[in-house]
Amino acid sequence: MAIDIEQILPHSTLPPYERSRLLFSWLSHDDTRLALYEALNTRHIQAIEFQGRDKVDSADKDQPPSFQQQVYLLAGRKMVEAALKDHAKFSNRPYRALGSGTFMLGLDPSGTADSHQAQNQMIGEALMQAARYLPVLIGAAWEAASVLPLKSPEFDLADLAEQAAARFVGFLFGFGYSDHPLLLEATALAYRGLNYQILGRHFVTEPATPVNAQRGMGALFTRIAELIDQYAADEVSDEIADFRTEIERGWRQREERLTKTAIADKDVPRFAPVLQTLARFGGPLSGSERAVVAAGSVVGIIGNIQAAVCIAVNHFFGNPIRLDEATNTAFDPSGSTERLQAMVLEALRVHPPAAFLPRETREAIPTGQGEIPAGSTVVLAIGSATMQSAHGNSQMDPLIFGGTPGDFAHHCVGQRIAIPLITYLVQQVLRLPDLSRAKDLRTGKVSGLKKLWGFKCESFPMEYARDRRLVQQPLNVIMKIKAPVSEHAEKLKLVIKYGAPRIERKLKESRHVHFSWFVFLENDTKLALFTTYDGNFGSYIEHFALEIGSLFDKLFEHIEDAPPLPVSQFPKEFVQTIRRHNVAPVGGYFFSAYELENVAQINAEGAAPWHRR
Repeated sequence: MAIDIEQILPHSTLPPYERSRLLFSWLSHDDTRLALYEALNTRHIQAIEFQGRDKVDSADKDQPPSFQQQVYLLAGRKMVEAALKDHAKFSNRPYRALGSGTFMLGLDPSGTADSHQAQNQMIGEALMQAARYLPVLIGAAWEAASVLPLKSPEFDLADLAEQAAARFVGFLFGFGYSDHPLLLEATALAYRGLNYQILGRHFVTEPATPVNAQRGMGALFTRIAELIDQYAADEVSDEIADFRTEIERGWRQREERLTKTAIADKDVPRFAPVLQTLARFGGPLSGSERAVVAAGSVVGIIGNIQAAVCIAVNHFFGNPIRLDEATNTAFDPSGSTERLQAMVLEALRVHPPAAFLPRETREAIPTGQGEIPAGSTVVLAIGSATMQSAHGNSQMDPLIFGGTPGDFAHHCVGQRIAIPLITYLVQQVLRLPDLSRAKDLRTGKVSGLKKLWGFKCESFPMEYARDRRLVQQPLNVIMKIKAPVSEHAEKLKLVIKYGAPRIERKLKESRHVHFSWFVFLENDTKLALFTTYDGNFGSYIEHFALEIGSLFDKLFEHIEDAPPLPVSQFPKEFVQTIRRHNVAPVGGYFFSAYELENVAQINAEGAAPWHRR
């Protein structure tokens, strides 16, 4: 996509405000952002200056704050790496507005007695303690997260990936199942606040966002502190204790399957979730510091995993050849994980999940085209730096996750754990039958991946052949009975009573209905029809409109908001009426004990599935 970079350079005739808005529009969309980076790199432009709109307090207390600060987008790889490594010239100060001044993101490495380094070491060791259980935790996270979204042929990959990331982090850190809503809510608030502090605040005004982020982090911090205390006293809830037992059982079953050797209970290592390790960690960090480290890590890991999954799948769908290769690799049982992981990492090199990182200059920084003054806010264009990477598809660019551990200020401490999870989630999504991006019903165009400020993945509508993964469908039609209710309810009971033999025969002949029954609800004021059936909704309902339309005519004489009658002459309207009165299960949840067996198969085999298994 072509862009005119001259419009945002210092000699542009556009006013500073318009230049900033144009830059923001380019940064907010994947295609234009890549075009911008390509133009900057082609012309060897290291930094772009733009006018930010966020208030910046003056270092001089006698001077008022500035509402028109100059911000610098660093695009050159060497400058980005220097900003992440040179702690004498660059500071982590921009993060402190989120109230995380005691967390390592808001701290600057400072040599001896370094709290930043101590926190990195502590959380890194805690994560590695749980790493041996990684395959079991990954499988459990996908199983838990995919239950609801994949009950429908349409699903939001951004939601599915976020659910999976939150489940995984909850299991890894040692939260209970009941903590899942808190993890989702707190992470959503905090991650948006993080995105706002890094980039959004320079272009949009959302004064409530940092406040809400602090509220989310506060709730998460409080719960983590409680759990750390419970782990320290070995007083965790039965819910958490039972889950730890499940994980250990899953580990043993997996090892026995791989080694074909029985493992005794005494040889199963204890699963130590992160919060338990933090509770028992030696060193100088206080209990509050441990809770803050855990809370910040939870938010960062969930946000990065969710974004990475969406970005990788979207990248594959951007090119048919690339998509075919990724899909075939996802289904290949021989060594496919390593190849798919390399493809995922290449997608993240093009579009890093942490697209931008903030720093502040401690002294004047030369750019080759000028100088960035001391005390300036700089935004690191990570995607621009990774575009200049010398790493091939077989080697990960360390800047994808903020640089290599050690000197890099923003390296992701959980990347060794996150990459296998991201690869697994992408693999499972690509294995969904007939996977495709959903289309907008109004325009017919592909909806695609929607990002907030080019950063947070907000939605990614997708669809798949749900009937190849779960054959059965629920139908819950609830219709209001006409007044006088008692009179019409009695007539409905007679219609169902004398019509039962015909209904029975037609349901059996259809060979796609598992169960069906009528129920009166709310003191006989409503009639409900519950059915479990195979196949397509429209085809199923229209079949009965044509087969037993006359019986439905009798029923609808006593129902409000009935379709045009006779039903057999208006089958489409009948389908629309049933669809309108159909009530979806709570949360979309519908369980089937025999997901891939239809009525015809069950009848042909002559026994219910639980008799055969």
